[in-house]
This record gives sequence, C-alpha cells and structure tokens, in this order.
Amino acid sequence: MMILAIETSCDDTCAAVLENTRVLANVVSSQTDLHKDWGGVVPDIAKRAHQARIMPVIMTVLKRAKVKIEDIDVIAVTKGPGLAIALSVGVNMAKELAIKYHKKLVAVNHVEGHLLSNWAQNREGLPVRNIVFPALCLTVSGGHTKLILINLQSSNYNFQYEVVGETLDDAAGEALDKAAKLLGLGYPGGPVIERVAINGNKKFLELPRPLADKKILDYSFSGLKTSFYYKIKDWEKERINKNLANLAATFQEAVFETLIRKYKLAIEKYQPKTLLASGGVLANQELRKKLRKVARETKLPIFMPAKKILNTDNAAMIGVAGYFMAKRKEWADPKTLDRDPRLNF
Repeated sequence: MMILAIETSCDDTCAAVLENTRVLANVVSSQTDLHKDWGGVVPDIAKRAHQARIMPVIMTVLKRAKVKIEDIDVIAVTKGPGLAIALSVGVNMAKELAIKYHKKLVAVNHVEGHLLSNWAQNREGLPVRNIVFPALCLTVSGGHTKLILINLQSSNYNFQYEVVGETLDDAAGEALDKAAKLLGLGYPGGPVIERVAINGNKKFLELPRPLADKKILDYSFSGLKTSFYYKIKDWEKERINKNLANLAATFQEAVFETLIRKYKLAIEKYQPKTLLASGGVLANQELRKKLRKVARETKLPIFMPAKKILNTDNAAMIGVAGYFMAKRKEWADPKTLDRDPRLNF
C-alpha cells in the first residue's frame, strides 16, 4: 500500500510517502523562524505559511520517494486536534488530491499518530519491534500529555486505546515553553531549556510536584509554572541570566520527575508487557534517559522513536496511523471531510 501523508496541525508543514509502514520519504518544513519573535505560534502567520509551502513540500516528498501521485493508493491527513486554520490547509489539500486523482482518503487523529510512531520503519524495514500487549504509552508534547494503555482486538490492525491519565491543564511541552519565555530564552522553549540545563543544578529551587496523590494518574503543570513564576518574578535580569542553567535545570527536572512518577504508578496498576513513549518532548535526551531507567527498574522493554523527526510533528506518523485505518477500511468522504480542532482521543 502506497500512502501519501499530510500533517499541518500547528506550525510545521509536513508530508511523507510510505509503503505500508516503511517510510520512503519524510519532509518537514519548519516555521520556527516565522514565530520566534512573537514568543509562540501566530495562527494567521501559520496558515499563510502552510498555504505557501504545502504543494512544494508534497512535490518534494514524492520526488524523494521516487514515486508519482498516480502511484499513491491512499492519502492520509491529520483531521485534528490542532490549530483550526492550520488543519484546514492540510485537510483541503488532501480532499482536493483525493478527488482529482481518485484516491482513497483516511482522516487521522494527531495523537494516534504520535502513539503509532513507534511502528514506523525506514526504507530497509527497520526497526522490527516485538511490541507485546498490553502496552503502556506516555505521549508528551506541546499540545498533549497522556498515559494510554494500548491493546489489540482480534487482529493486528484494530488497536484499542484507554486513556488512563492526562494533563488537566497545560501539557508538559507547553509548560517548558512558558518557563523558557519567563527566562527570556525564546521560542520554542523546550529545546532551549534542554541545552541551557545541561550543566545546571537540578535542585537549585524548591518547586512543587503537582497531584502527588498516588491514586491519581492525571498530570497538572499549571501550578508548577505559577510557582516558578513567583519564585523569580522579583529577580533582576542580571540575576536570572547568572543562574540560567540552574533555573532551566530545576524546572525541567520538576516536569520530568512528574512525568516519570505518574508513568511508574500506571505501570504498577496496569502491569503492561511493553513500554512505549512518543511525542515532541521525547526529543529531549534527559527524558529519554529517565525512561530507559524506568525500563531497567521494571525489567520491561521500552520503545521510543529513534529519530528526532519522528518525535516532533511529522507526516510519517500520520502515514503509519493511516495505514492501519486503511486496513480497517475506515475511509473518509473527500466531499464532506472537515477539520476538527478539538478532536478527542
């Protein structure tokens, strides 16, 4: 099955070509430079950039995969959740191509794309992962933070998902972005926080660990962010700059300790046979190290997307989810399909 996948849920214009779950080409056109002066994504700027880039990105990915649009069997596109006017660009392009070239169409949930990114393979069909169910996945990005139990029902294509924990307010990636903004580190904050925190003291400030109740698997990062703000709000800029590494390390550690604590509680409760992790924050090497430690302690295998491009928003993950949807024949009607910015999972 040849799949063309399209992803425009936020500020990256993405397209990929897959043969089943093998990624033949994966292109991401980042808009970071367009938004960094504003300290976050500006919806109208994102929409215009998507409109300008979507067709060149699609043409580029087809060329790199050495296929023509006529060779494509299925078009997969992100339906939601995401930024409404950004989603509309990808959805409208997918509908247009499906109608013009008479292609099957599937509408993918962005979060499911992140969950199934661990099934993505390279051109050689690697990695081959023996994922035994039930599997417990921590998926964490700027838009979502969830603990999801994954099972299979009757076949290799029918995944069953149970959200066992999720953020009640800010996502972890969003909290990191806001902390970076408070420190004057710019946007996107997560990668900058990681770089600055490398040589910092993780215990420089005393910060809370929200929802400490062991019976609660949900996350909350709003209180942590507020506490951080009040700790440094009266500091002079010179003092903040002098302690940037310590402040970044302290906040990052508080976020990651919270993620790991709830993950371990969920492992104890649901006894999974495989651990999974995904999402943009998984590009952070410190978090990956902590997750591997959890795997060693619990003696469970853990799988995370190996390449950074498969952690952050990309179309390859949408193509993998689209492949399984196509096998289940969950087709979308190109005449009626619409974006769903608040799509639940």
